[in-house]
Amino acid sequence: MTENEKYLLERIKENDQQAFKAIHAKYFSRLYYFILEFIPLNDIAENIVQDTFFTLWNKRNELKDNTSLGAYLFTVAKNNCLSQLRYQRFRQKKNSSNSLVDMELTLNMEVLSSLDSSDFAFEEIERIIGKTLDELPPQCRKVFMLSRFEEKKNREIAEELNISVKVVEKHITKGLKIFKVALKEYLPLLSYLFVP
Repeated sequence: MTENEKYLLERIKENDQQAFKAIHAKYFSRLYYFILEFIPLNDIAENIVQDTFFTLWNKRNELKDNTSLGAYLFTVAKNNCLSQLRYQRFRQKKNSSNSLVDMELTLNMEVLSSLDSSDFAFEEIERIIGKTLDELPPQCRKVFMLSRFEEKKNREIAEELNISVKVVEKHITKGLKIFKVALKEYLPLLSYLFVP
């Protein structure tokens, strides 16, 4: 867990709404794209994300001092997703006999159930991300970090680094290929990295 995450955790336990907003800003899109992997419906995905943050706020005083915010939020989102998939499967069976849709829902539930969203998994993800970033060529690393971790647009990156948008795209594509291999076991948790 980073120092910033420890600080945000301490602050949210003290009812600090600014800390909550910072956590929301950091994790909203990450959770949203994770949920879309299993429930490709924008409005339902947004509702599940909001429910996840609602749970965080309501249970903030129960969080332990060493709680990984990422692991906690993804575990809550995963459980909310599973509930939604069970509900969809129930409705599907009740209203029609489309076995293909039922199979897809069941498969999504199985994959989601087996997904590791523990503190250990998030520590491992952070370790792999750090190691992979270190192995990228310097310019590629800089572009990738600006794009995926600071969420800057390609044009903004090009202007900031004084390179063309095409070169930015080339670096991002290269970085994505390397990250997909390095993080293959954790891809659903990292969907936000691979969104264009």
